[in-house]
Amino acid sequence: MRAIQHIGVLALCMMAASSYADEVSDWLEKMGSALREQNYEGTFTYMRGSQFETIRVMHQFADGSEYERLLNLNGEPREVNRHDDEVICHHVNSPAPVFDHNVPLGPFSNAFNENLINSQAMYRFSLLGKDRIADRSAVRLQVVPRFNDRFGYQLWLDEATGLLLQSQLVQRNRVLELFQFSNITIGETVELEGNSSLGNDTVSHELYPKLVGASVKPGLSVSWLPDGFKQVIVQDSNSLHFTDGLAAFSIFIEHSNASLPEMTTHRGGTTVITRTLKGAAGQVTVVGEVPIKTARKVVESVEPMIY
Repeated sequence: MRAIQHIGVLALCMMAASSYADEVSDWLEKMGSALREQNYEGTFTYMRGSQFETIRVMHQFADGSEYERLLNLNGEPREVNRHDDEVICHHVNSPAPVFDHNVPLGPFSNAFNENLINSQAMYRFSLLGKDRIADRSAVRLQVVPRFNDRFGYQLWLDEATGLLLQSQLVQRNRVLELFQFSNITIGETVELEGNSSLGNDTVSHELYPKLVGASVKPGLSVSWLPDGFKQVIVQDSNSLHFTDGLAAFSIFIEHSNASLPEMTTHRGGTTVITRTLKGAAGQVTVVGEVPIKTARKVVESVEPMIY
């Protein structure tokens, strides 16, 4: 009789666990759909180390296509316009415009949402109840790495639509990067004109230019990668790029006879490690969204490729 009762309790526990996993998956799918298909307009802040940006975002979904505009409200006037996968950044014309910069899309990007649901082998997901963000009721979701080789996330999803309202990149409960809406309107018509709101005297560049295909022979090999990371593009022979669907890092080789200092640093969730290249003159650098310990193991496994 006890054995039958034990089996019954075990079956109920398995059913409850399955139901909980389904609920988490439903929220993840809802989040991805909302980011693409909802019309919304609002202001969010982005903090990474000492970097702080306030950005106005307008997003429109019409006839199966996405249109998005991001306006920097502090610092250099800058505007990003996106039509599906085409992303153009506009700057006010100046004697020396700065094109080498990051645009803080982070977890508000399509790639993050599309890959999150497929990353359950590397992360554990759990629901942590409700909260309030930008005066809207939100569901809080925790994403914890199963191993200590990558960062985790805290996500706040709009309860009504599933739209991501806040995210934190965390390591051992320490917040490394933060995205948070301070105000947002969801579901109303958003009209986006094609021209930049910065005026006509601007200079523009493509943020994600088309990359060279896999026919490029890499000039380096990597013997160790954290589980789940795969090479995604080959841009040139001296760089490689990897992602697990959420985090990403890049490896660069600089061939030089100059003796440069070795360096390990991080800014928010971005780690930078530079080391002398094994077996050849030059330096190898790892830059990306991984802990220092992980980046160090990667950089120590890099060797020049000999053909």
